[in-house]
Amino acid sequence: MASYAPLFVNANDRKWNPDAIVFNANKVYGTPSYWVQYLFRESSNGAAFLQSHLQTTDPTSLAASAILCKNPQNNKTTLKIKVANMGNDQVNLKISVMGFAPSSNLTESTVTVLTSINALDENTFSDPRKVVPKRSPFQRAGKEMNVTIPPISLTVFDLL
Repeated sequence: MASYAPLFVNANDRKWNPDAIVFNANKVYGTPSYWVQYLFRESSNGAAFLQSHLQTTDPTSLAASAILCKNPQNNKTTLKIKVANMGNDQVNLKISVMGFAPSSNLTESTVTVLTSINALDENTFSDPRKVVPKRSPFQRAGKEMNVTIPPISLTVFDLL
């Protein structure tokens, strides 16, 4: 389960800034914090956390997890690897997967990245999609993957 509080804030009565969804009389947008919660709730139903190891020279700027979950709509099993890079530099990462064979149909595997050039970037009513997740096909899915994690980002690999 994932939760977030406070969740909603009226733009005309904004007393503090950790809210996830901002609204006024006729518009609404999600903050970057909302999108982080969205990416984590996307895979929380019946997921099994997997043993994983992250070897890094800077453990304060990188965090990762791996879960196995089943999509209730199509009954497909997905390995989700989430990597948060809190640092200001991109990270080249080698991901090794043991005991799970990605689908031979690699076009079904995806990577979703939530990032922005500036760590202080926020969405606004005039630019509600400034910081939103961007999903694309991940063609390099396999047992050994060399990936680049952008600075100040959350990256989610969905391997079928």
